[in-house]
Amino acid sequence: MDALKKDAIMTQKKGLPFIMASVVIWMIIFLLQFGDRGIKATNMMTFMCSCLLMPLAFFFSKIVKADIFKKTDNPINKMGFLCTMNQMLYILIVMWAFSQKPDAMMMLYAMVFGAHLLPFGWVYNSRGYTFVSITETIGALILAMSFGNAVAAAFMVIMEVVLTILLFIELRKESQSS
Repeated sequence: MDALKKDAIMTQKKGLPFIMASVVIWMIIFLLQFGDRGIKATNMMTFMCSCLLMPLAFFFSKIVKADIFKKTDNPINKMGFLCTMNQMLYILIVMWAFSQKPDAMMMLYAMVFGAHLLPFGWVYNSRGYTFVSITETIGALILAMSFGNAVAAAFMVIMEVVLTILLFIELRKESQSS
């Protein structure tokens, strides 16, 4: 199991390209919170931001030399993919909010995003994922309810930058121990 996890960690670079992409996406979502285009339009554009994930992750994979599309029989990589797909089920809650509780949609989107990171703590032996997942999920709830969506989105940007840094540190330690 440890050898399989190590292979997934080094091949996928702990999912770092996806986290780097999420920094950009959350920055755009933060910027979308300003302006007077209406909550429904803002929410639709927020959903549309997710379309940027794969192209941005591919771009960042080239920078960090990760092979995010490598065909492999490693069950750890398959588990990582399953953990990502699990988020799609939770997006249904966000879609409900889009029509029934639009002011809460961005907060729920942030909470679903944060929560879906939790299993990657195990997949990639990463305390960074575990810490950020719990912090983002609870923080998005508290900040959005207390200060609004813009503050919650700014918090998500900061936390994704923190996770990016933590993953770089973890990968450096991983490389040094090899």
